[in-house]
Amino acid sequence: MNEYSEATNVLKMTIQKKKPMDVCLRGRAPIVHEICYGTLRHYFFYSNILSKLLNKPLKQKHLDLQLLLKAALYSLDYLNRPVHSSVNNCVTAAKYLGKEWAKELINAILREYLRNKEVLCQAIMKNSIESETNHPLWLAEAIKADWDNWKNIIRANNTKGPMTLRVNKKKISRKAYQDLLEEKGIQFNSGAFSKNAITLQEPRNVETIPGFREGLISVQDEAAQAAVELLNLRPHLRILDACAAPGGKTCHILESEPEVELTALDLNRDRVKKITENLDRLSLTATVIISPLEKFESEYKFDRILVDAPCSATGVIRRHPDIKILRKEDDIDKLASQQKLLLQKAFELLDNEGELLYSTCSILK
Repeated sequence: MNEYSEATNVLKMTIQKKKPMDVCLRGRAPIVHEICYGTLRHYFFYSNILSKLLNKPLKQKHLDLQLLLKAALYSLDYLNRPVHSSVNNCVTAAKYLGKEWAKELINAILREYLRNKEVLCQAIMKNSIESETNHPLWLAEAIKADWDNWKNIIRANNTKGPMTLRVNKKKISRKAYQDLLEEKGIQFNSGAFSKNAITLQEPRNVETIPGFREGLISVQDEAAQAAVELLNLRPHLRILDACAAPGGKTCHILESEPEVELTALDLNRDRVKKITENLDRLSLTATVIISPLEKFESEYKFDRILVDAPCSATGVIRRHPDIKILRKEDDIDKLASQQKLLLQKAFELLDNEGELLYSTCSILK
């Protein structure tokens, strides 16, 4: 195996088996992550480029070859390595994929792209909204319909997300932690919306971030941090985190107000393990239950309920570009129906004087 055949297998598993790409990438080398994420960020552009370069479309049984070629085109444009290295490694990948017959085809396609790149790109960008936005047509049109600044949203979706930390104020103040980062020579910016957020100027492995193992910080996007700050917390409240996995908001609630009685609920057994792991790392305690919200029964009502509902996830595309390929237009109505059921159940569990916070990572109105 080389990096291109490995990336092709990850992309194929993501698209064909509809598995989240971050799951498929576990344990893979950083270069494989880079190729996979880059290929999906530019997926629609390179799909249309490839249609121009091929004399006839490749059959569906050759999905792996299609994906290898898209990964190769991305590499030629964005990886900081010699062109001949990318071409040779992509050609070699055909052998690992059991498609040695395609070596000459791969070489010819890539050489043709390099010779005529400017003309091809201009033609594609002029005639295809999908190529211009690197979004499926239905999603590009939906974002355009909902937002005046849709071009900025599209542009943001196609960039890498920043690495943002949530400072555990039970253990350290944001100012003290910023001093610690300065001592280590790590550059950062203070969060604009959350009082506990710090955004690193350069992402890094969590194990190299000061205080991660000691529970001084967690990795969490700033928008997600803002949710807990809207919960109007105070001591002794009964709180239900109704769609809790992987536990970022669960832990943030307890960091913000330790003297609450918190129940964390989720239906996915594997993801519930993540809640427990995060609680353990941060030395926090909650009642963790594996159950769908719709079937959950409680002896008492809750003072606060957080429903971070399953959604189209169109607001986290920059972190999960596979959403652009895996999410379909008819998913939206199905998700809205599911969300309505969750809200109805949550209101049944809410005390008369209680407050419910509804949160999604969708940007579609």
